[in-house]
Amino acid sequence: MHYTAEHEMDISLDYLYQRLVVNGNGSYCFGMNGLFLQMIRGLGYRAYSSSGRINTAPGDAPPNFLAFVHMVLFIQPIEGSNVTYFVDAAGGGSSLTQPMLLGDGESVLGATPSEKHTLIRTSRTESSLATRSDVSSTDPDLKVEWRLLVTHLKDSGDSSMRVLYSFIEDEYFWTDYKTANIGVYTLKEDIFWLNVVCSKCFFLNNEESEEVELQQGRLTASEEVTAGGPIKYLGRLAMEGKTIKRHIGTRTEVVENMETELDRLEGLKKWFNIKIHPDALKHMKGRVPAYE
Repeated sequence: MHYTAEHEMDISLDYLYQRLVVNGNGSYCFGMNGLFLQMIRGLGYRAYSSSGRINTAPGDAPPNFLAFVHMVLFIQPIEGSNVTYFVDAAGGGSSLTQPMLLGDGESVLGATPSEKHTLIRTSRTESSLATRSDVSSTDPDLKVEWRLLVTHLKDSGDSSMRVLYSFIEDEYFWTDYKTANIGVYTLKEDIFWLNVVCSKCFFLNNEESEEVELQQGRLTASEEVTAGGPIKYLGRLAMEGKTIKRHIGTRTEVVENMETELDRLEGLKKWFNIKIHPDALKHMKGRVPAYE
């Protein structure tokens, strides 16, 4: 959206296949989860999508949810069963790295043992209709939402928890996302309008995996966290502002400092394998995240 004359984000499926699969570039949730949903259905599984609201408040403050502009997936992989798994292939930093059973209190490991995700089923307290703490009620007027929480272990041994986003189970359709997508790339307060953001996971080598395993015993209630199969730990690369950081468990290092627009193009190519021609820099001029 910053490096093209149109300053838009195309989420049509044909375009996404070319962009993500053929060219190896990225997208945000509508693109990543949109294509992933079609792949899952193409493999013969029952799946549908819904929408969530990103929380912009810090962990020690009440949630401040944005509009319904985050796409999430529900997958029912067992034939003849409505057992449902919650999936998000594009939640950004601290996002899910595996499916999790859609159930109140369910938890899964994150990228490493220093991170876990937990689902909480609750009522929508801001609703003008019926709300109460007993969300197991079948009262049709009770407005229910789910919240995805992430817990991080710090180097000090302390841990922090915050709500990443909330979501509902109503099925959303492609026309809903096309409309929401326009809001995302035109809303001047949105994170993507204000920044050039990039996130990428990578598998850890043996030495790095041993490093994060030493952290596992310090994560509160880690024995209650389930993994979907053989554990293979992940690290994350993250670009925001003028730095690119490499996260491995509780350890974070700055691997690139960028001062110019050309520096940023080199960083995208070196660390994320995203190639943008220098001619595209003219479209960045005047944008909020442009370097002076």
